[in-house]
Amino acid sequence: MDSTAVDGIVPMALVQGVPMLKISSRKMKQVIIRIRNDGISWSSKKDNTVSINEVRDLRLGQPPSDTYNSSRWITIVYVRGTQWKVLHMVALTDDIYDLWVKTLKSLVSITTDKHVSDVTPADPDLIWIRQLWPIGSKVIDREKAEALCTQIGLQIPDSLAKSYDVTYSSSQNVLDMPTFHQLIKDCQTRPEINRIYAELTKDGPLDATRADQFLRDTQKLVDTKNIFAKHKSDNEEVWSLSSLTKFLCSPDNAPNMPQDMTQPIQHYFISSSHNTYLVGEQWRGESTVEGYIRVLLAGCRCVEMDVQTGDTEPVVYHRKTLTSSVSVRDICRAINQYAFVSSPYPVIISAEIHCSYEQQNRLASILKEVFGPKLVTAPLTGECTDLPSPEQLKNRIMFKAKPPKPEPKSPKLSPTFFAPDSTTSSTESDSGFARLTRRLSIQGKTEKPDLFSKDLADLLVYTTGVKYKGFSKLNEYETKEQFSVSERTASKIVRENKQDWIKHNFNHISRVYPRGTRLTSSNYDPTIAWSAGCQLVALNWQTLDEGSLLNHAMFHASNGYILKPLALRHKITEMPKRYRIKVDVISGQRMPLSPDLYVEVTLKPSSTYSGWSSASSSASTPSSSASASVFNNPTGSPAPAPASGGGNSLKSPTLPLPMSPTKSQFRRTTTSQGITLNPNWPVNENITFNLNMTQAELSFNFLHLEVKNRQSGLIAQYIRPLNLVPKGYHHLPLYDGMMSRFVFATLFTKIEIDQVDFDLQPPPARR
Repeated sequence: MDSTAVDGIVPMALVQGVPMLKISSRKMKQVIIRIRNDGISWSSKKDNTVSINEVRDLRLGQPPSDTYNSSRWITIVYVRGTQWKVLHMVALTDDIYDLWVKTLKSLVSITTDKHVSDVTPADPDLIWIRQLWPIGSKVIDREKAEALCTQIGLQIPDSLAKSYDVTYSSSQNVLDMPTFHQLIKDCQTRPEINRIYAELTKDGPLDATRADQFLRDTQKLVDTKNIFAKHKSDNEEVWSLSSLTKFLCSPDNAPNMPQDMTQPIQHYFISSSHNTYLVGEQWRGESTVEGYIRVLLAGCRCVEMDVQTGDTEPVVYHRKTLTSSVSVRDICRAINQYAFVSSPYPVIISAEIHCSYEQQNRLASILKEVFGPKLVTAPLTGECTDLPSPEQLKNRIMFKAKPPKPEPKSPKLSPTFFAPDSTTSSTESDSGFARLTRRLSIQGKTEKPDLFSKDLADLLVYTTGVKYKGFSKLNEYETKEQFSVSERTASKIVRENKQDWIKHNFNHISRVYPRGTRLTSSNYDPTIAWSAGCQLVALNWQTLDEGSLLNHAMFHASNGYILKPLALRHKITEMPKRYRIKVDVISGQRMPLSPDLYVEVTLKPSSTYSGWSSASSSASTPSSSASASVFNNPTGSPAPAPASGGGNSLKSPTLPLPMSPTKSQFRRTTTSQGITLNPNWPVNENITFNLNMTQAELSFNFLHLEVKNRQSGLIAQYIRPLNLVPKGYHHLPLYDGMMSRFVFATLFTKIEIDQVDFDLQPPPARR
């Protein structure tokens, strides 16, 4: 086998192709798989190429189930359009496996800046250098080097150019890639930080007193003495320009804020998934452990299982649909392996039990066998009078279920009722039609049990599922009892009994899930349930739309738990206040190479909030200070189209559902001309919004920053609830339209959210 690398990365053997076992849910087949032009391809009648830029995760030596016991297993998780997909393959020898692992990690590291598990990203400059570097060239001449620098907006100072003269070969006048890489590093400067430093030191050096004032007043930090000491020069008692730069780029200035994790678990919003086992539509999608792995790695803390009777052990699939099945044991093993990779805080398994009494006992055994001491099987304090905190439940797994409802013993044959699968295996003929035929053929032979296993009931320590009974004093709930309602019922409760639901959620956990008619697994607006204090607002993570964008906004920089506003934790009265939001978009760092970038800043309100009005000034031309007045008018009007570089749609090209311009107000920066890694926008190009709301409502109104251009539309984005938006100067992390993180790209901003001193009258109640 020829392991000689082509272009320093891909071995010739993989360029030519090697035999591998390619495995799908329907069959296993030996094919020749190769790497060409940064893509993985194989012979097939269907789409048979995966671009390295589409890769979102690598799972190496980890078969998804017991069916395949191979340490040479490779799973490539990738994104195609708005769909998550997987490529499973097995190397035939250890040498081929090692070659694939080394090559894939190197390629992913150096060709994409998206986050991929277990892959250490290369230096960010190498990503675009590889994109621009002439194919097959080991060196470039000086003229080409200067042209490449100009192409991405970097100027080579004369002094720096002279210092690099010695590196050129006197006979060939060329630079190799490592030397050019260092030249790029030396060319990159931060003039915007120079301006900030000049402003901070205009009245004297940035000593401990001035630094303390800056850190407290502008950055809203508390531990100012330690931060100052950490970043000052060893022999100086002041911050230099280098000190300020170091601080602004350090974890001490990270845009995510720490939060108290010691309050009762019902005081938190909890990142939750619906139909976690599906990677497609809920009517006919494939059931797989990949859904669990992906959401857990993304920080989800509540996953769902629809447990049905299997051949020998319980299985999971979406009841009354054509979805395939996956074994409960495989799902539990995946949860056990990935539950606490991204967060140490507790995971809740929300289960619907449709299996037989015997298999309920088997389910309880599997849970205890796989999770061991992680599974909560008894109250932490000996009694279950109060719910514990996420801190107390660190690295623990809770099981939630309720007894199944009795059903007729002999149901009539009906295309809307399907019995469970008679087998857990998935074969080439296991199509939707075959599953439908099999389930119909055994209908009437399988009865849904009326009994609930004691072994399973013993696991419902803090999470006993019950039916929603309203909020009257005649229907009180125990502390551990939790009801689940559909989005339709939740909306009705919010309209008719919102305050009662808020009060209920002071001491209990409740859950909302999508209505069953969402056959394409679309999502609802989660802010409706959040505004009532509902903790578990479950969404279809396999679908990217406006609902999933808001869920991403709430949880993406967290550990899966967000402390609810005070008014949703305790009985207090809040008056609306006037807030002023100022956003200064200063610069971008390590941006995807795209021409003529601008930033669109949107204030996106919750559908439960009515205090928005149309913009008070025109946005037809870029303005240094735009103002959106948002008082007392429940409707808004679409903002005018940008003068250049934009278009008038708020719809991201990769999101199926548009943002509603009648609910949002947006402004945009001017355009940064040309292609550049590090675009800068004019000094003090402040974008200002005013709004009237309670402090709690800040949690359900969102600040959305979108980096765009005319040619491609959305390039990158950042979105957070107003209460979680970092104040002061910060490098905000950026995500693509699929909510995948750019590892290196950031947007440097200054954001101020100030409360005006006087109170305002409460807005009129919505009718």
